[in-house]
Amino acid sequence: MAEQVLERPYSSRNDIFLSIRNYLREESLHIPIIIFLVFRLLTGAAALYMVHHPTIATPSWVHERNPSGQTFDALIPPTSQLGWLVEPWKRWDTAWYGKIAMTGYRADTAIVFPPLYPVLMRLAAPFLSNDYVLAGVVISNICCMIAFILLFKLIRLEFQADGKNSGLATRTLLLMAAFPTGYYLFAAYTESVFLVFVLGAWLSALNRRWWLAGILAALAALTRLQGAVLCLPLFWIAYVQQRDLAPRNREALLRGWLARIPAVIGAPVAMLGYLGYLAINNFGTLEAAYAKEWQLYTRLPFEAFQAFIDRAIHGKTLPFENDNALALLFLLITGLIVLWRLRPAYSLYVGASLGMILLRYHTGPQFESMIRYALMFFPCFIVLAMALRKWWLLAPYLLWGLNWQSILLDRFIHWTWVA
Repeated sequence: MAEQVLERPYSSRNDIFLSIRNYLREESLHIPIIIFLVFRLLTGAAALYMVHHPTIATPSWVHERNPSGQTFDALIPPTSQLGWLVEPWKRWDTAWYGKIAMTGYRADTAIVFPPLYPVLMRLAAPFLSNDYVLAGVVISNICCMIAFILLFKLIRLEFQADGKNSGLATRTLLLMAAFPTGYYLFAAYTESVFLVFVLGAWLSALNRRWWLAGILAALAALTRLQGAVLCLPLFWIAYVQQRDLAPRNREALLRGWLARIPAVIGAPVAMLGYLGYLAINNFGTLEAAYAKEWQLYTRLPFEAFQAFIDRAIHGKTLPFENDNALALLFLLITGLIVLWRLRPAYSLYVGASLGMILLRYHTGPQFESMIRYALMFFPCFIVLAMALRKWWLLAPYLLWGLNWQSILLDRFIHWTWVA
């Protein structure tokens, strides 16, 4: 009897270590982490090489006029020991986020960038030698890894219930990471953070954790304004689950919908809260800010298509504009396949997100940043992974995507507009 008592703590500790080891061996954890690490190391090494072996001249205006104005040089202080490592990522929107993190909002054009990402940078920077670029890179990379894990879990939950075959989930992550603008997932941009909240809200809704789904959807809307459209797919998920439960009376039906309301209204409430904050502080409107700094206006999508066709006919389209048009074509084609192959919630997300983005009309080049926004359309990568089931189909995509990605990364690092 005494021997049995002595053996229990030892057995308990073994069970704990065994559980941890088995968890780390779980496919939904180690496959996404391996994919993240491989692409992160490749992208980081390529960025450092491109900085020291430039093939594109950096424009002179970078040191005279830059996106964040007077705070640009302070984004990476001299005391930062890792400043050399993240300097290639101190580009474009990163500087805007850093400016907001350092000085807050003013009555200027910075209000088009929602507050959550700058807040996270502000909180993390003091622990990283007040290096705001490093703070953004760390946040984005942590979120990228988490987003890969969540997307892997979502695909296995939705499409591979037995969990024995993770090929679809693995291919989806590879396709997303190797997409021509995949390096933005590792840069100090909002794509990875946004995906974490979108996928987290999606999984929470599927698991009937409605309050958590609503909170995560609200955080998505505070990261990117497109997050407001999450109310549509989350409503559909709530509706289907409520319908399948088949409540027997009106009271049960009412209780069911009251429980689901937080998931549906979380994103719109957060967006309206941000717009209210801007109005109360007299910071101006998003429409005016977009028009002043980026010459972007709200128009029906067909005007952008018409403008692009006219520019193409007269040979006025720019290289990055053509890239964005190809990305839009990719989203339109795969979006139709999403409508055909996946649950309605996925097509609602794709359609509403695409519609919201296409409402932004530029007076010059069209489809602004579409090739970067494509990273947020995870259902499109799922159906692409369904099509590229064989290695001889997948391999050419990976080679093509990584080659194009290296070209765009080189342009990005040397301040040539990409997306």
